[in-house]
Formats: sequence, structure tokens, C-alpha cells
Amino acid sequence: MHVLLTESSFGDSGFLLQPLRDAGCLVSRCHSRAGLCRALAVGGRCPLDEPFAQPDLVVDVRGQEPELTAREYGVVCAVRDHVPVALVSPDPDVRAEIPAGLENRVTVIDADGLLATCRAATRHLPAQPGR
Repeated sequence: MHVLLTESSFGDSGFLLQPLRDAGCLVSRCHSRAGLCRALAVGGRCPLDEPFAQPDLVVDVRGQEPELTAREYGVVCAVRDHVPVALVSPDPDVRAEIPAGLENRVTVIDADGLLATCRAATRHLPAQPGR
């Protein structure tokens, strides 16, 4: 399973990177290490534009901000591309807020539920190199 990871604030998604990989997922990020959208970087490409390796799920790590931040525009790209989106809070005691306009387009899930879902999904996929 290929997961594209984005976040509302720089560094918020870091806690999910290794657990997603440990769950058997290939993980890509919306942004370079410098924080720039990969599609806007010189010579860069958005993982959503990869014809044979498009993400199966976009995971947006966000708290209770009422609106999307610039770092979360990958969510809009995913919705337009018909890729499922899961919102996860960086705080296990707080539910991620669904921004206006994304109701009925995204799923809110906690980190443990996301990882359990990813483990279950990857069990049913054929083994692939690098995953």
C-alpha cells in the first residue's frame, strides 16, 4: 500500500513515518525536506502524478485548525484525483477537524486505527520490492 503523507504544520507527520513503513506501507511525502511542494520543486514531481506508483491513500496529519494550511494542499489534489484521504491528529487525545468543504470527502481516524488498517491492507497485497 502506497501512502502519501502531508501535514498542517511542518514536522507534525514525523511520528507516523516509521510506523507506516513498519506496517508494510511505501510512504511518500507531499513536501521536500525543505518544506516545498514536490511538484513545485525544480525537476520535482508530485507522487499523485506517477502513473504506475500513485498513492492508494493520502494521510493528512492535522489538529483542530478550521481551515487547510498551505502545507495541506495535497488533500485538495487527492480529492480532485479521487484518492481517499484520512485525517489524523498529531495528539491522540484530540480528534482532527474536518475543514469546510471536505465533509463527506475525507475520513477522520486515529493513528492506531490508521496503522491497523494499513497492516490489514498490506497483508492482502502481493509482495513488492521496496515495501
